[in-house]
Amino acid sequence: MADWLEGHLTRVLWASEESGYAVVRLLAPDGAVHTVVGTLAGAIQGGEGVFVALEGSWEKHPVHGQQFRAAGYIQGSPRTLEGMKLYLASSGIKGVGEALAGRIVKHFGIHTPKVIADEPHRLIEVSGIGSNRASVISARWREDESGRALTMTLRGLGLSGRLIERIRKRFGDRAAAVVAAEPYRRAEEIRGIGFRTADEMAKRQGMPPDHPARVRAAVIHIVDRDAGDGHCFLARNELKSAVAALGVPTQALDDAIGAAEADGRVVVEPQDDPSRDRIWGEEWYRLELQVARDLVNRTSAVTQDSLATEQDIRNAERWEGVALDDIQREAVRAALRGGVVVITGGPGTGKTTLLRVLLRIVREQGVVWGLASPTGRAARRLEEATGQTASTLHRLLEYRPGEMGFMRNFSNPLEGSGLVVDEVSMVDLALASAVLDALPWPSEEYSLVLVGDADQLPSVGPGQILRDLIRSGRVPVVRLKTVHRQGEDSGIVAAAGQIHQGLVPQSGEKSGFNDVYFLQRPDAEACLSTLLKVVQERLPTLGFDPFRDVQVLTPTRRGPLGTQRLNQELQARLNPEGPSLQRGDQHWRLGDRVLCTRNRYDVEVFNGDVGRINKVSPKGLVVEFDGRPVPWGKDELDMLDLAYAVTVHKSQGSEYRAVLLALHDSHGIMLRRNLFYTAATRAKEFLCVVGSQRAWQRAVRQQGGDERNTGLAQRLSSPQPDDGLLG
Repeated sequence: MADWLEGHLTRVLWASEESGYAVVRLLAPDGAVHTVVGTLAGAIQGGEGVFVALEGSWEKHPVHGQQFRAAGYIQGSPRTLEGMKLYLASSGIKGVGEALAGRIVKHFGIHTPKVIADEPHRLIEVSGIGSNRASVISARWREDESGRALTMTLRGLGLSGRLIERIRKRFGDRAAAVVAAEPYRRAEEIRGIGFRTADEMAKRQGMPPDHPARVRAAVIHIVDRDAGDGHCFLARNELKSAVAALGVPTQALDDAIGAAEADGRVVVEPQDDPSRDRIWGEEWYRLELQVARDLVNRTSAVTQDSLATEQDIRNAERWEGVALDDIQREAVRAALRGGVVVITGGPGTGKTTLLRVLLRIVREQGVVWGLASPTGRAARRLEEATGQTASTLHRLLEYRPGEMGFMRNFSNPLEGSGLVVDEVSMVDLALASAVLDALPWPSEEYSLVLVGDADQLPSVGPGQILRDLIRSGRVPVVRLKTVHRQGEDSGIVAAAGQIHQGLVPQSGEKSGFNDVYFLQRPDAEACLSTLLKVVQERLPTLGFDPFRDVQVLTPTRRGPLGTQRLNQELQARLNPEGPSLQRGDQHWRLGDRVLCTRNRYDVEVFNGDVGRINKVSPKGLVVEFDGRPVPWGKDELDMLDLAYAVTVHKSQGSEYRAVLLALHDSHGIMLRRNLFYTAATRAKEFLCVVGSQRAWQRAVRQQGGDERNTGLAQRLSSPQPDDGLLG
């Protein structure tokens, strides 16, 4: 017979995000503090201070002594009077706090639940409870009887209180039936429950390993997971290998794919070799077809000459105080022909300069063009560089949260005669589709100018729009190659050019530049120590404020030089004290730099935006983003990370006065040329790379590794009328 233990969770000593295994301290009703080990994901996510009742067994550890090993589930039914009081106080019945719960339990003892449910009139025997209040307490208790039973079931399956509430909110009265009969719907429809969690719960409920629902869920999980890595489809044989790697039988894989297709979750695009059939997420298949169709229509319709004469360009150059080269002038002419044009080039090749000339011509002609970028940071940079108002694409397209989506669309198009989109390498398939859908017709009279650096990392979301447009040959492309930025501050541009050529740049003491330095530290701990010293001591002597001017970049989140550890170490040195709000092991401290990790359309803060905490309270934070204070509730903290260090991917679209890049052997497969190049080009005035020579060599040698499964370039390069692209 199992033992049991109940009480308040007081401290999480250690926890694994992957397995849910944890070591915690529990304060029992008798005042004793016990160590508890086991799969306790639900208790941990419920937060410190939560009341839990556990079943398991006592054991004596040879090092840590007596401890309680939980059986891996949390039971909501208390077995002591103190436990009953805590259980009743946390039941969610309005007005029943710890004091009143204590009086009720003291009067009725362990029979309290039966009295509340079946003999509510007896509640008036308790001081402070009248007949009306007794009726309310009893009604609320009975109303939530099924909810408490469901909560106990889901707690037993290892889910946190937050996920349980999401399930109940999503499925309502059907929640219990869905949990019992359709366990994998939780993975498909509830944020925070992935395939592995749902699969573990299904196993505990006795679902056989080869059940059709499990195989179908594995198919959808793999397709969604690869979309998270940027892919729009998988080949059938790739999908089969991935499903098998999950430990799911593949004998009925074709049937599972067929079932997912019948449900509208995937689309199968046949190929000559059936093993290479393309399995698409339905959304990405539909969006890619739409993007291809719109681009074909817009490029096929353009027949007019440029609206800018040579004299127009020369005049605009004179007014702006710049001189373009021949390729830059061709880019301006192409942009003013209408339709779609791509302008691509590396740092210092004059993309911003030609945009100034282009926009000056547009203003002189008395027409209106829009100016936008994927992120707020990139939009601000564009606005500062051109002197013209710029916005994020989401704001330009008037995005509304929820089901409404973009208010600017085919039936409510953008005004004006043209649109410039900068940093197009960051634009994914979904955003490209939204932009094209919002452009006015006729297409030949509207100019869409797409500007970006094709050698940077691709978008975070599915697709590789800029690369596919360039490869297709369908869209006019102007490539800028001449570097115009020169002088003492050109070391960063020179370094970026060398990385692009597959060379490791020389450090400043050898190259003669004073804005690029490479510090060799083969050992990861030595690398960390040096990095911290440069941020805390060296850069301030050069005039760089660690909070305002410096950004630490690294390829990964985990590992000895990932953002998680770097942020802990940097926070401890740069902002060690002051008011803070604790959530789990994380302290959010007044003055901390923080990063938004998911789009929050309700407050117009987007994935990748960086802010600073300017107020801390028990209920949450106030974070300042670009001078705008944004309330950030305690329940929304999972959408924030510390931002003393960020990944290179998250830095796209940004520029910083000083960049400190960790690039070490421990970063493994992330050591790639375009990542190194992207990181280097984030620096405006100073770049310092800390790590190992071997890692730098690998990073410049290793090309590719981030190619994506997309069909856009192929669709654009040889569209046929029967492809449905021209309809």
